[in-house]
Amino acid sequence: MLGVRLDTELEERLAAVARTQGRSKSDIAREAVRRYVDLHDEAFRREARRQSLRASRRDVTADYAFWETIEREDAAWK
Repeated sequence: MLGVRLDTELEERLAAVARTQGRSKSDIAREAVRRYVDLHDEAFRREARRQSLRASRRDVTADYAFWETIEREDAAWK
C-alpha cells in the first residue's frame, strides 16, 4: 500500500481526468506509476535495447520479398 500526497492543483486535475474517463483516481495513478517504472526499470530497458539491436541486425531482404509477393497477389485481384 502506498499513500501519495498531491498538491491541490494536481489532485483537481487528476479528479477531472478521472471523471472524464469514468475511472477512479487510484486507477489512473496506478497506471501512471506502472508506466513510469516500466520506462525507468533497468531490466526493462536492457530487454528493449536487446530487442532493438536484434531487429536492427535482421536481414530485411526476406521482408521485402514477402511484401513484393503480397503486392503481386493484390494486383492479380484487381
